[in-house]
Amino acid sequence: MDDGGQAEYRAGFVALVGLPNVGKSTLANALTGQPLSIVTARPQTTRQRVTAIYSTDTHQAVFVDTPGLLEPRYLLQQSMQSEARTGAVDADVLVYVVDVGYERSLEHAAEYSPPPGPRTLLCLNKADRVDADTLAAVAGRFEASGDWEAVVSTTATSGKGREELLDAILERLPESPPLYPPEDLATAPVRFFVAERIREVCFEELDEELPYSLAIGIEEYREGSEPLYIAATIYVERKSQKGMVIGKGGRTVRQIGVRSRQSIEAFVESRVYLDLRVKVLANWRKNPGKLKLLGYPVPHG
Repeated sequence: MDDGGQAEYRAGFVALVGLPNVGKSTLANALTGQPLSIVTARPQTTRQRVTAIYSTDTHQAVFVDTPGLLEPRYLLQQSMQSEARTGAVDADVLVYVVDVGYERSLEHAAEYSPPPGPRTLLCLNKADRVDADTLAAVAGRFEASGDWEAVVSTTATSGKGREELLDAILERLPESPPLYPPEDLATAPVRFFVAERIREVCFEELDEELPYSLAIGIEEYREGSEPLYIAATIYVERKSQKGMVIGKGGRTVRQIGVRSRQSIEAFVESRVYLDLRVKVLANWRKNPGKLKLLGYPVPHG
């Protein structure tokens, strides 16, 4: 049928996969222009698929930022790997993200077998970590393998290579009407992103392994109030961890509360009253019922 010369609309799901800490979340934020995925210097920050929507007059890319690929040691990590696998299998375009300055990341990319179905791209991220000759040699090696439809170099923190990668993604989307209203920026509710912002601050304020042992629950979200009232709980696994999060005289949890409120206010563009508490939920990372209570998918089998 004659379309009057108009190009067909293209839309689909784009999965960003790779090892932990290769820059997937930073890249997702750069590609969509929206700071939806939380970003810290620590690996394994992303626990669930974060879906961000990028829409133009001719394309809609639904980006899925997945947890880093790893060998799971407990149920929460099994849930994270299930999220990563599902994101890859359901994708129309799969972008495998490499930290080009990290040898294990390059090795994993060479070993990785994408699921059948998606169009596949390789993103050599953190390109500023190596010199131009090394980058060219690495790109040439992957291009020669024939495993990837295109190899694109990026530095997500500066935006370098963003447009080239975005163009490569958009042109490979299938012909389809928009999957979501063009004005939508994400598929998850605002509560999810509020909890993520509190968790991001916890990663930055707390030492060593403690942030991996905590989860955030949004108990109340009064949308009509001024300021916006949010009651949230930081759940930890042990009583000793509760004391560490609270800090001497409540100093640490107050600092987390102040920084979290500021981050949430910037996100929702409204004044916020944040009522933040700390509770023990023993062994929640290994308990299916508690994982489900906290909103994490429970893997089967």
